[in-house]
Amino acid sequence: MNKRSSLLRATASALLVGAIAGSPASAAVITFDTLVSGVTSYGYDGDADGINDVIFSTTDPFGFNTAGPGSNMTYIHEPGIEGTSLLNPDLRVDFLRRATGSLTFGYALDSSVSAPAYFASIRVFDTAGVEIASASQQGAFTTTVPPAGLSSFPEGEVSVSFAGEAAYAIFDFTSEFGRYIVDDVAGTFGSTERPPLPEPATLVLLGVGLAGLGLSRRMKKG
Repeated sequence: MNKRSSLLRATASALLVGAIAGSPASAAVITFDTLVSGVTSYGYDGDADGINDVIFSTTDPFGFNTAGPGSNMTYIHEPGIEGTSLLNPDLRVDFLRRATGSLTFGYALDSSVSAPAYFASIRVFDTAGVEIASASQQGAFTTTVPPAGLSSFPEGEVSVSFAGEAAYAIFDFTSEFGRYIVDDVAGTFGSTERPPLPEPATLVLLGVGLAGLGLSRRMKKG
């Protein structure tokens, strides 16, 4: 094999490997800015490449809705995603390109009182379906800074750290009136994310080069 052949093959291999190799993960906060009503899944595309990085899903046939934060809320800053707290699980979150390090989310519970029976929890699982972390917290009424009165609903922020890569997480909530709101889901998503494909011009040049290589080899054999 001559040097030109070796170079072209090495270039092709590099582009193919680049198309499937991981790129650096990026920290993000999912804020549910897109209004939804009655959908059973909600996708987050962090790098705007047309492929969702994170999928929020429910088995509730009535689906998710986006709901306003109420008055004086500390952890629900804009419309969050609202669902029922009467399922098991209430919410599943799949990290299609994995998540690393930690996960944090704000929540509010549709309750008139704060009590140990009303709480939010998260369990995190790896690619083999093994639970690698969990956390839970009782919802509480809060006061904003500067003080502006108590929050409309018991709320809080749950955070969990873990080693390795998370493939999905299960969220569960208990509330007096059977509803919850989640907002500001923060994490480092995309540890297995594909980098952008080569520019079209690069692919054309590669194709021309490989075609020329094949033609050259056939001519030599002839």
